[in-house]
Amino acid sequence: MAQIRYILSLLIIATAINSVQCTLHSDHGHAALHALRARKRGAQAPFTMAASVNQSTYWLDAQDHTGPSRGYAPFIAPDYTYPVYRNVRSYGAVGDGVQDDAASLQNAINTDGQEGNRYRNEVTTRPALVFVPGGEYKISKTVDLRLNTILVGDPNNPPVFKATAEFNAGSSLINGYDFATDGTGGTTNFLVAIKNIVIDTTNVDKNKSVIALNWGVAQACQLTNVKIRMPRNSRGHIGIAIDQGSTIALTDVKIIGGAVGIRNRNQQVNFKSISFQFCTTAIAFTGGFTSLIQGAKFDTCGLGIDATGGGQLGSVIILDSTSINSGPLIKFRDSSMNSGDRNNQIVIENLCHSGNDSVAVASDGSTKLQRIDPADTWIWGNVAPGNYQTGKIIRTTRSGKLLANGRFFTKAQPSYRTWAKEQVVNVKAVSGRPVKGDGTTDDCASLNAILSDNAAQGKITYFPYGVYIVRETLTIPPGSRLVGEAWPVISGIGSFFGDLNNPQPVVMVGKPGEIGIAEIQDIRFTVADILPGAIIVQVNLAGAAQGDVGFWNSHITVGGSADTKVNTACSSGNTGSCLAAFAMLHLTKTSSCYIENMWGWTADHSLERGGFQNIATGRGALIEATQGTWLTGTSFEHNTLYNYNLRNAQDVFAGMQQTETAYWQGAGSQQNAPNPWPVLARYGDPDFRWCAEADQSCRMGLAQNIDGGLSLYLYAAAFWTFFHGEVSACYNCPATTCGPNCIKNQARIVNNPRGLRWYGVNIRNSDRMLLDGKVDPRQFNNPGGWSPGGVIAAYLVFSAGGA
Repeated sequence: MAQIRYILSLLIIATAINSVQCTLHSDHGHAALHALRARKRGAQAPFTMAASVNQSTYWLDAQDHTGPSRGYAPFIAPDYTYPVYRNVRSYGAVGDGVQDDAASLQNAINTDGQEGNRYRNEVTTRPALVFVPGGEYKISKTVDLRLNTILVGDPNNPPVFKATAEFNAGSSLINGYDFATDGTGGTTNFLVAIKNIVIDTTNVDKNKSVIALNWGVAQACQLTNVKIRMPRNSRGHIGIAIDQGSTIALTDVKIIGGAVGIRNRNQQVNFKSISFQFCTTAIAFTGGFTSLIQGAKFDTCGLGIDATGGGQLGSVIILDSTSINSGPLIKFRDSSMNSGDRNNQIVIENLCHSGNDSVAVASDGSTKLQRIDPADTWIWGNVAPGNYQTGKIIRTTRSGKLLANGRFFTKAQPSYRTWAKEQVVNVKAVSGRPVKGDGTTDDCASLNAILSDNAAQGKITYFPYGVYIVRETLTIPPGSRLVGEAWPVISGIGSFFGDLNNPQPVVMVGKPGEIGIAEIQDIRFTVADILPGAIIVQVNLAGAAQGDVGFWNSHITVGGSADTKVNTACSSGNTGSCLAAFAMLHLTKTSSCYIENMWGWTADHSLERGGFQNIATGRGALIEATQGTWLTGTSFEHNTLYNYNLRNAQDVFAGMQQTETAYWQGAGSQQNAPNPWPVLARYGDPDFRWCAEADQSCRMGLAQNIDGGLSLYLYAAAFWTFFHGEVSACYNCPATTCGPNCIKNQARIVNNPRGLRWYGVNIRNSDRMLLDGKVDPRQFNNPGGWSPGGVIAAYLVFSAGGA
């Protein structure tokens, strides 16, 4: 009877929580309620620690990793035995809490299978998925990750990496930064991921300087379902140090204890669903240029966010977050009276806050915001139309289609941790459906048949590493769940994708009007040759529920890697000979899609075996979706016409968009946009007729084009321009390095979108920040951020309507 009363009380509480926008509670005693609500939504249960077991039963470890259907790295042939998958137990790690496992773990990460080392041994050709069964792994020295590595723990029994008491002061327990990329500030440290791991420094003296995780990495890197445990009241322990790099998303991490939860100076990042408990300071900004803190929880922390340090932090957005039993949410250096750059511009929206401390205070201790209604948006910074605001409060009306429990919908990457191995189909192990993944054989027909069968039977489709060539469209039907091993490659080739006037998708998710599930994770999509008629990924499918259609940690690349001829065929200064792909991503009108941590990269340099990269991919992400779209940490770079184009899109949430202008465009270029591409009106291509014919700074690809639309909610933009007119004779040299007005317009807005609310616009080296025909805000009038740069805390010119 007592148990029944307890369950009834939970149901009453759950009903109350679902009926309001903002409910505060500490983590203590609410795990059962969280699990109950997760089951109600059909979601995964929260991160839990199970009892230690000797051997994992997780479906991933039960796959064939040594036989004919194992992962195969074709571009290091004739080494057919290269081990893509590594279980650390096979390399001597024990996980018993007694043996020092540091050397064994490092060997599992480093080995090339032939007594050599993956360190400084190319990037994409030797991938590794390193699996760690449950247990406690004693660590006496730093474990270094390598490029193109995914470190995966058993989600049913997350392994613990535990530092010894003697661990070296000033060191990091895990180093996600690969020193092979030294000299680039972490901005080329691509393709590194950690999942389902606990990092524990509680054995180390709490006043000793130690870092649990060094994460100064770049795009296509991922943390998810990671837990960090540090001693309370520490003066020296730091959970995650992001002291460099250009990563775009850090998601679903819980940090307990420590002096600082996250120390950040990364260029731009979406901190999504990060939980801080018992941290002296949860997040300390020592630099960086813009950050979005989305769905964070600050529980019993001395200070939520410290933005009093140096650097050029342009803007911080705190969205859909909770602070309980903690000190001020944010303490910041007030630059409102500065004559030059005005940094530390802040937006706070939908905050649940308890306690007597102020929400926002300046570095001198003065209160700037005492309380805020959860439905309000508080702005400290430049507002367009208008000027610098020191605490303006507005009401942001949101579209219900994008919300879950009063917040913008988010979804953690599925682990399928309760699925049996019999529910998983390896594409290379299906009788009568031969699939090679060898970078040469056309696997399209077999893959289409396998995907169709698996969707009908509700099974997971597992892609062991390989390069899967398709000469026609690969169709992912409703009912699909795709999981890759260490970013297997799906690559289009052939004449089917050759007509730029009749482009075809390499990968198509659903047909127009279809409804269903399609979950795709840890896969890379590309073209194997110059294909001007290739839309690399097209999504038509919508889900019956939010997030039924989604991508996690999946990326789109053009050039730069050994698996494509584009890597060696596009060194000319004239990009007219390298129309490599029509578009990277197309979200069509009928689609509804959740995308988390996606990097769309037209290569500006070769990762291995290639030369100078002057590639003209036509378009980045074309978004015409109207059924609900969530872009949670995305990046599209170096595309000709635009990196993002929201064309008559409706109900779109974007949390951190990062772009770079193509290095070959601008002053000195042999092609002026839209050239070398023809303008196709049916795809909403901008024609650049607003530019003078010879104005090369104007005829550069747009970071974002917004063409009409309804209910568009954009939080945090990092639009960077670094170089212009690059050719092989002058690459990253002073003559092609951008100055303050290198590009005339970073973004463009036309046809009067309704309900466009855009917060935290950060740009670099531009004249006009946004070309809108209304206020046309300029960098000169809004200085701040990455100098020479500009910041707009709130762009509200077209905010009327929507929702």
